[in-house]
Amino acid sequence: MIPVEVTGISISPPYQGYVVILKEKDGEQWLPIFIGATEAHTISLLLQGLKYVRPLTYDLFQNLLDASAAKVSRVEVTDLKENTFYATVYVDTQDGRKEVDARPSDAIALALKTDADIFVAPHVFTEAGMRGEIAQAETTGPSKEDKLMELNRRLKEAVEKEEYEEAARIRDEIKVLESVGGEHAPEESNGDDEPSTS
Repeated sequence: MIPVEVTGISISPPYQGYVVILKEKDGEQWLPIFIGATEAHTISLLLQGLKYVRPLTYDLFQNLLDASAAKVSRVEVTDLKENTFYATVYVDTQDGRKEVDARPSDAIALALKTDADIFVAPHVFTEAGMRGEIAQAETTGPSKEDKLMELNRRLKEAVEKEEYEEAARIRDEIKVLESVGGEHAPEESNGDDEPSTS
């Protein structure tokens, strides 16, 4: 297994979603994993060390683990099948180490919350990883301002057409984009979960 660190959240052009970037700790390999807006928001908050007044899902997970005298020992991105990544969370309990199947986005967020190490299987890097400056170029899209301008245009259009479900989705996407980079304080999520390809 290859040890990695989370370097940040990127926006996949053109406005198609979010990517969490894992970088090899002792090398130049990068692994981009597509995630949903909700997961991107959570990981962005964890990277910035921001907290809500009330516990979020990952605060709850950590509190439950603490109450059970259990600890996340490590997280592994274990496989890639049909464009879907797979991950395992390893939890040390009083009955020994347990393996828990998880989406990579959830596993990564939990690792950040609990300060657990993150690893990637070598064959996953072989199949989906990138190297050096190529990776940075691939994950750099339009500027944040351009994305916000486009999303606000789409939001206005959706409201004018009375497509309120689409407007709410775009509004949430704007909130996530504004939170990436720490320019705005987080707002309480409405709890809607969006589909993720991770």
